Amino acid sequence: MLNLFDFPIDTCYTEHKDVNDYGGVIMPIEPLKIKTLLLTAAQEIADHVDILTELDCALGDGDHGTTMKKLTKVMFAEIDSWDETTNLKVGLETLNDALEDVSGGSAGPLFSAFIHGMAEAANPEAPNSDTFIKIILLGAYDEFFATSKAVVGDKSMMDAIDPATEVIRHSTTDMKTTLIKAAQAARAGSDNTTGMLAKFGRARYIGDRCLGHRDPGSVTFAYFYEGLAKGYSA
Repeated sequence: MLNLFDFPIDTCYTEHKDVNDYGGVIMPIEPLKIKTLLLTAAQEIADHVDILTELDCALGDGDHGTTMKKLTKVMFAEIDSWDETTNLKVGLETLNDALEDVSGGSAGPLFSAFIHGMAEAANPEAPNSDTFIKIILLGAYDEFFATSKAVVGDKSMMDAIDPATEVIRHSTTDMKTTLIKAAQAARAGSDNTTGMLAKFGRARYIGDRCLGHRDPGSVTFAYFYEGLAKGYSA
């Protein structure tokens, strides 16, 4: 890793600012804030894997909770080492590489696509942490949609991701409030899946029997956005 003093002192150091090393450019993005955000989101999912398993037993083969437990374990391991000098784009790319190696159901590649979108969108020139958060979450949506092709109403992860993303995309308020509203939108979108017929996954084979049950993938992302909101305020 490049040392801070490899660069002229007047171009890569400023008091009271974190340095995210992109060729010596001072980055007003706070890596530790992004670290807390993602770790709290992962923890929120990990704390509810039993519920996710129960939901998936009603609609699929019951492996969703197990898969999410594996994925969040990888998130903890990869993100825990981030510090105030972490290159966030590289950190997210490394996280995505590790997630891609996790075996499990379809949730694995889809969750990895979401993180891959974050990594692709991570912008070293973002003016501050809040802008960076917005950029990576919009990028996550774009990559997830490109991978899944799901839309609202398909009884899938997208029923939580899409409404949360719309809040983030159009918000004109502060990021703390934005993430709280995004989490509320994700939860409402997930709850709405109880009245939907499934278009993806094993649930699509059981027809009307999937009615009355929330989609476990959408519930996962409801927890994810709730974790983001908690992490931002931590």
